[in-house]
Amino acid sequence: MTFIDLQFLTDENIDRELVVFLRSLGLDVFDIKEEELFRLPDEEILFLSVKHRRVVISQDSDFGTLIFRDGHPLHGVIYLRPGHESPSFHLQTLSAILDAGLEISIPFIMTAENNGESVRIRLRNL
Repeated sequence: MTFIDLQFLTDENIDRELVVFLRSLGLDVFDIKEEELFRLPDEEILFLSVKHRRVVISQDSDFGTLIFRDGHPLHGVIYLRPGHESPSFHLQTLSAILDAGLEISIPFIMTAENNGESVRIRLRNL
């Protein structure tokens, strides 16, 4: 399975421009902000992700802690680093993920770290 085969759940820290970009590719995106689920605990986001078979896209590193330390189940998480950058910065990161053509197995965690010149993608199929 590749990135374009997935369905997504965007955390509230993901800008609207990224949601629009993903949808412009024909991808199915459930956006926490659009659904007015503000301040939903990360544990609940993981629960929704598993229940609805959606991959979380977030800038929040707490998901790794919840999964690896606390044993929460997951479907998939894509962590965009560094966080709190401009939408255009994260669009560059998402484009690099798409261009990489990675084979993804559910469940997984992906970290995409953009240093401004290149994007380092680490994929961990679990």
